[in-house]
Amino acid sequence: MKKTILILLIFISVISCKTTENDYTKSDLNSISFYDFDDKPITVEQITEQWNERIQKNEEINARITKLEITNLTDQKTNKIELILLGNTNRSSVKTATKLTKFKNGLKLSDIVASCKNCDTKKINLGLNSGDWYCIDDSEAQNDNCTKIVTMKTE
Repeated sequence: MKKTILILLIFISVISCKTTENDYTKSDLNSISFYDFDDKPITVEQITEQWNERIQKNEEINARITKLEITNLTDQKTNKIELILLGNTNRSSVKTATKLTKFKNGLKLSDIVASCKNCDTKKINLGLNSGDWYCIDDSEAQNDNCTKIVTMKTE
């Protein structure tokens, strides 16, 4: 009888244990282990440096990353919630982002990074549709200057 009660208590304890899921949107970025698309560890400072070089030199955008943040973005077509790393710049019309996936003890950056420039919106000017990036412009007039630039990392 004692063994049955003990087994029952252990069973109830195991069932009641919940696995904790990290809410990365509320975490300090420096407390998260990031990995690049080659599965190598990368720091927040290295990401910022690489992204600044990409947007300033490769994409020829006169902006720099002032803040990185993790946020959820809902795909417009699939309604799937994607975890993204968003780079806010010193220009409100320029944002850059990449998808994140859970990897080892942290998050892995996608090999595809998207930037939107000259897109006027009060919110994030990037969106997803069937997994592909697009730019959002809330201005009343048609804005032909709102441009999406997608870069695929190969190095």
